[in-house]
Amino acid sequence: MRMMKKTIEKILDLIESTQRILITSHRDPDGDSIGSQLALDGFLRSLAKTTRIVNQGCLPLRYVFLDPQKRIENFNSVPKEKNFNFKPGVVFVLECPSLDRLGEVKKIVPAESRLINIDHHPDNEMFGTLNYVDPKAPAVGEMIYSLLKEYGFAISPMMANQIYAAILTDTGRFGYSNASARCLSNCAELIRLGADPKILTEKIYFNHSLAFLRLLGTILQRLEVKNGGKTCSVTIDRNLLSEFGVNNKEIEGIVDYSLFLGGVEIGLLFTETEKGKTKVSLRSHNAFDVSKLAKIFGGGGHKNAAGCTLNYDLAKAKKVIFDQILKFS
Repeated sequence: MRMMKKTIEKILDLIESTQRILITSHRDPDGDSIGSQLALDGFLRSLAKTTRIVNQGCLPLRYVFLDPQKRIENFNSVPKEKNFNFKPGVVFVLECPSLDRLGEVKKIVPAESRLINIDHHPDNEMFGTLNYVDPKAPAVGEMIYSLLKEYGFAISPMMANQIYAAILTDTGRFGYSNASARCLSNCAELIRLGADPKILTEKIYFNHSLAFLRLLGTILQRLEVKNGGKTCSVTIDRNLLSEFGVNNKEIEGIVDYSLFLGGVEIGLLFTETEKGKTKVSLRSHNAFDVSKLAKIFGGGGHKNAAGCTLNYDLAKAKKVIFDQILKFS
């Protein structure tokens, strides 16, 4: 803990001496990376720093409300020359165990920039100039909260909501084993600072379109159960999204339904992102570490929630993953 405190102090010193700062995270950002980046950005801008947040991948619809100022930029949608014209002295890399998982954003990280690596993945590669890595933290959002508290910063209600959302989503609505007493105590403090658990839960988990619910109904009718009922998967191809008129920004979270069936230990979502490419989202209930499975295919994550992308069509991707699961069993 003392070492963590010293690292935070060094990060704060580096912030003080730097004007231009880039904030980024892993490609296809999730709730923890989004909430953490936005809260950090609000803190840095309050110090009159010049900042940009750039990720590769769309902001899922369920999290758009956390970014009313539209601070988060999708690398795929920003003119490349604009990206390269921003030369940060410091780059914050949040919730990303390796630089390769930044995707295309890695191209705009200047070699001379100092990297501040803030993460809670146990397999983090410690690539930063400063590494604030705590595998015991339930979410990077909690680590950002600690950093702001160390500075003595007055966290606004908006930032409290962003940090709470980060923790809420990475603890599976406080249902994962990482929802510790310290985590819940910190969330209680965030509520006192203005976070609204009711609004956050409703907007993140209960705010779908009719088209999405109809798509979900169809997907659930096509559940695949394997390995003696221990493995359950759902599949989404591009034609299905087109048929129901659902934006791929809205489908995050569908993988959770693969664990709703009693007796299932491993849940999967296979999503065809483009021809010959399949995104695989993995979840688990028990001791099965899905991050180890994802890492085999260049992905990563946590013990009970991970993901990877395969350069295969749906059929081959499913066969490869299911075959690998049998090897782990």
